[in-house]
Amino acid sequence: MRKGAARVITGVAAGVALAAAASAFARGNNRRARTAPKIGANVPSDRRPWEAAIDLLRTGVCLVDDDNRVLYANDAARSLGLVNEDEITSLTLRALLAQARRSGRFRLAELEVANNPSMGEPSAVSARITPLADGMAVAEFQDISELHRVERVRRDFVANISHELKTPVGAMQILAEALKDAAEDPDASARFADRIQTESARMNHLVTDLLELSRLQGAEKLPDPEPVSVDRIINEAFDQTRITAEKKGIELKSMGVTGAEVLGNDTQLVTAVKNLVGNAIAYSPEGTSVEVTVSVCRPEGSVAKSETICIAVRDQGIGIAADELDRIFERFYRIDAARSRATGGTGLGLAIVKHTAVNHGGRVEVSSMPEAGSVFTLMLPARSLPSDTAAPDSDEIGTTEDVVC
Repeated sequence: MRKGAARVITGVAAGVALAAAASAFARGNNRRARTAPKIGANVPSDRRPWEAAIDLLRTGVCLVDDDNRVLYANDAARSLGLVNEDEITSLTLRALLAQARRSGRFRLAELEVANNPSMGEPSAVSARITPLADGMAVAEFQDISELHRVERVRRDFVANISHELKTPVGAMQILAEALKDAAEDPDASARFADRIQTESARMNHLVTDLLELSRLQGAEKLPDPEPVSVDRIINEAFDQTRITAEKKGIELKSMGVTGAEVLGNDTQLVTAVKNLVGNAIAYSPEGTSVEVTVSVCRPEGSVAKSETICIAVRDQGIGIAADELDRIFERFYRIDAARSRATGGTGLGLAIVKHTAVNHGGRVEVSSMPEAGSVFTLMLPARSLPSDTAAPDSDEIGTTEDVVC
């Protein structure tokens, strides 16, 4: 069993203590429990203090007799699918109980519990069995599916970053060798030097994005938030992407509310909008346009009293399939890997946008259809609005099938 999972389950020793305290009661009622068909018959109807305490635990706790009949199980234990009101339903758990009884020592194991097919892959459960007197035992269960998911994310991250760094480093090594061989050919030398410069810039871009994302993910609050002009954010984002847009003949347009302000970090917000505009340019055909519209909105389901500034970036690109919408804000996820690498993308831009929005108390939404373009909307709490701007009524706000992050 993994050490991390063991630490998690060991950390709920309070549950063991409470259940062990209950064993005196259960031991005295052991004979009656053997013939009782339901948990209600095994335990008196008047709830005891230890029952109420264990019911409050998020950790599953189950008390069984020497025949694996359930004397008590809290809701958390039953919800994991290893026990029901009468007995242990997992054969693996039964075997673990037998081992604990034979050895007289606690046992730790990691179990896999099949979910309903609609719920996806099985749940991972860490189980700790503590043997008691008279063949009884206390079983603790902790759902560690999230720990497994985090481990997978970390493994994928290491694999992805290794690949992303290996590609430019390998290219630079080959180009350096070619440059050395072409020492007497000025044109070839210049060409290879340009390629090396391109690859080194790509690697620098990747490292910069990694550092930025790491800083955003680790930030508990914004460092020194200050009033930020939304107009300035958009103008700066346009300035940083204009050359790329001009190469493709793409027009950058800004429209909507002017003079609005948000409270936050200027650099982070410019980077977020620049990433959205840059993505729109990368996935748009030549000769089209990218529009950035600022509006005062009230996100669906929002209970915030302050108004929200919505910065919507619309492109006329290839669009995004519905089954990919949920993943586009993941680190290194690319809809078109070849196009992304060709345009110098790192696969981290939208992840940075998502975490920037969250750190500013906002969120980001996307609505898209294949071949119909996409709209990414960055929603941020407004600090101030132009005096002639009115907030929209709730019935004036349309709804779309958006993915919210």
